[in-house]
Amino acid sequence: MATPNAIVVIGTSAGGVAALSDLLAGFEAHWDVSVFITIHTGRTSTMQDILTWHSTLPVWRAEHQKRFARGVYVAPPDRHLLIDENTISLSAGPKENYVRPAIDPMFRSAAEHHRGRVIGVLLTGNLFDGVDGLHQIHLNGGRTIVQHPADADVPEIPLNALRRFTPDHVLQLSQIPAAISQRLAELQMLSEMGSAT
Repeated sequence: MATPNAIVVIGTSAGGVAALSDLLAGFEAHWDVSVFITIHTGRTSTMQDILTWHSTLPVWRAEHQKRFARGVYVAPPDRHLLIDENTISLSAGPKENYVRPAIDPMFRSAAEHHRGRVIGVLLTGNLFDGVDGLHQIHLNGGRTIVQHPADADVPEIPLNALRRFTPDHVLQLSQIPAAISQRLAELQMLSEMGSAT
């Protein structure tokens, strides 16, 4: 099974369940993409069920050493979700930003292994988890999207991201799927040009 053309990583905290539900409802079923989600929640199994109701892409709970494919993968409780070349790793390493799973490890691993193929999305939440990781995606040539603070239920994470660096897009939640779709089209075109040379 071929690795999808693009990697979308999404991080969120407080207010994230509703935000993710709305966001995934705007994703297209035909997208050639793997989506990885880290949300700060103690829920053990309900996130997958909730998001399945709203997503046109299949949704799974991430599993250690599982080869990923097209679809949505959600970090399980108490494990960092790390993305390798074509597999998922789950880590019980130290908490980062007071939490496990944390957004930053997922963002950093995506930036390291997939560079310009990454689309990083940072949504509503408290404190600053995901800010440094999103900056790493930016530095490695990926596309970066921050939910507009005025549109976020809890604006602290988006505000801290904007204080850290200037992302490619600052958007309302309803505008994010279109930005992802545009980037997917660009990556597809680049891929086709590369295969033709």
